[in-house]
Amino acid sequence: MKPSQSLAMLLTLALISTSALSKELMVFPAGAVKSALAAAAPAWEARSGLKLRITYATAGELRQKLAAGEIADVIIMPLENFATAEKSGATVAASSRDLGAVGIGVAVKAGAKLPDLSSEDGLKRTLLDAKSVTYMDPARVTSGKHFDEVVLPKLAIRDAVRAKTVLGEGGIIADKVARGEVEIAFHQMSELLPVQGITIAGMLPPSLQKTTVYSGAVMTAALLPTEAASLLAFLVCSEGRAVFPARGFSAR
Repeated sequence: MKPSQSLAMLLTLALISTSALSKELMVFPAGAVKSALAAAAPAWEARSGLKLRITYATAGELRQKLAAGEIADVIIMPLENFATAEKSGATVAASSRDLGAVGIGVAVKAGAKLPDLSSEDGLKRTLLDAKSVTYMDPARVTSGKHFDEVVLPKLAIRDAVRAKTVLGEGGIIADKVARGEVEIAFHQMSELLPVQGITIAGMLPPSLQKTTVYSGAVMTAALLPTEAASLLAFLVCSEGRAVFPARGFSAR
């Protein structure tokens, strides 16, 4: 293990030890589940008597945390990232739970003309006509990678769109649209719904859509593995799962 990885693990262990003593459950979730997890957390905390200590990150940042040896009790990220996590021994394979699936939506400033999303040709015209575009940095987030490496090349307009794109590095990128800084945003629906001052125009056409399943698992080095499994069980029970649809998720 590299010195930087050892230091990261020691620091994380220190944080987890503190959390365990104070009965806090450490969670590393992807930002896409922020609104749903925030809605579900109070009920689970009241039931369990524990507090959640949550550190949100992009999918890319979560992969970096795993590579650096950082640990928590629970990690929530795109399902496609778990094969590597399980192979490396970072997560307990049998503990994995699918929480919900979310697709990529499109947003414009409230009051603006709605774009044509009815077909690939309609989306292509929308993108070429737009003065500015935002989507997440492909190196950081699943939706940005798909939009940059699949959608734009398939429409044969990657260079033209990239030239007027403001890449998001984290957080809620549709805020830029609400403020009038960017004309149109492409992001997962769970990240668009909480934003005030925008209109969600719809979803990417089915032929270009990517639905990402978010899953949670207990980390192998969890100090509170029983409680971690309890949180995941709550998130997939009827009470916990009920918060997801209104926040952009469909059932898995």
